[in-house]
Amino acid sequence: MPMPEKSCIYCDYAAGGPPRPEVFEAMRAHAFAHFANPGAHHPLAYLARHEMERLHSRAAAVLGVDPREVIFTSGGTESDVLALRGMLPYRPQNREGRDFDGIRSPARRDELVVSSIEHHAVLLCAEKLAREGFCVRYAGVNSLGMVDVDQLDLLINERTALVSVMFANNETGVIQPVNEVARRAHAKGAKFHCDAVQAFGKVELKPREIGCDLLSLSGGKFGGPKGTGLLYNEMTNRLDAQIVGGPQEWGYRAGTENLSGQAGLTLAMELAEAARTTAWPRVARIRDALEATLKARLGARVRINGEGAPRLPNISNVSFLGIEGQALGIELGEQGYCVGLGSACAPGETDPSHVLRAMGLSWEDAQGCIRFSFGPDITEAQGARLADLCVANYLKLAELA
Repeated sequence: MPMPEKSCIYCDYAAGGPPRPEVFEAMRAHAFAHFANPGAHHPLAYLARHEMERLHSRAAAVLGVDPREVIFTSGGTESDVLALRGMLPYRPQNREGRDFDGIRSPARRDELVVSSIEHHAVLLCAEKLAREGFCVRYAGVNSLGMVDVDQLDLLINERTALVSVMFANNETGVIQPVNEVARRAHAKGAKFHCDAVQAFGKVELKPREIGCDLLSLSGGKFGGPKGTGLLYNEMTNRLDAQIVGGPQEWGYRAGTENLSGQAGLTLAMELAEAARTTAWPRVARIRDALEATLKARLGARVRINGEGAPRLPNISNVSFLGIEGQALGIELGEQGYCVGLGSACAPGETDPSHVLRAMGLSWEDAQGCIRFSFGPDITEAQGARLADLCVANYLKLAELA
């Protein structure tokens, strides 16, 4: 039976969280104050255009980039797809340097390298590109869930157009060595794209300092509105637009601008960055206390996936060995805790996480995982009760298994 929303303690922020109240109010104000089309030619349109330019500048200031390098999108998925498809040529060449219509042309960069633990927005786009004839190479990860940079380096060659590695994994929270990945990509003339959807607002994130040529964000992950996102596109990139029909967003994304959504996204970016150093250390302590309790009381019957690697402060991915994670998640839901069963972007899937499998977990151990991802409002008491419930429910389910 569905429970009232107010009675649930929400621990699935990696899947998305509520907009901040001030963000909602900013969107409402913009919807009425700047409703005109910025592309029109009258006073209200000029006002909307000025506000659109101001929003680009505000978002750019948070990231430390140029306003012309900010492309507003509908979310992380669109940003990822625009980066991958936009940086590859219209069609690949075969191994003899010919286009698939048989015409010989100068050698060009038409290959893609991604990690095996990317979000499905990247992986499924890469799979589609492979079906279209592009060469896609996959870099593995170690048992902690960190990309194998040396293996990745071997996959990059003179035809690699783009390397795509996420900043932090959405299932485990493990932070990737993105600065080194960027360095390896650039050393061989390739561009570097970073999906930073989970990381923004929780760690310092400046695209130029990382060495990113492209970087994706999603508003729904840090208190902004769902259906909003951003792609940082370094100014010298030649990006092929995927949505055509107008000159909006520097010609990279056609369609009348969503000023109210952009206003909400931009304000959420500013608020998240301002609170970054104060909000999350406390959350990390609650996360660590949860893990310590589980290990102390269940011992070898739990595995903290990614433990020992640098992680985001709010995510804990735990395998409860010998039981189904879904069964534990249902029990916790009935007791007032909303938790994740891996990625929320693959509804209906019964296969275990591709991330955990890439880390070397068995099918059974991966099936027993729960992802706890906390928001800034989690309390110590809520974290402690969650740990107690996990232990009690696990012991009950293990006895039935």
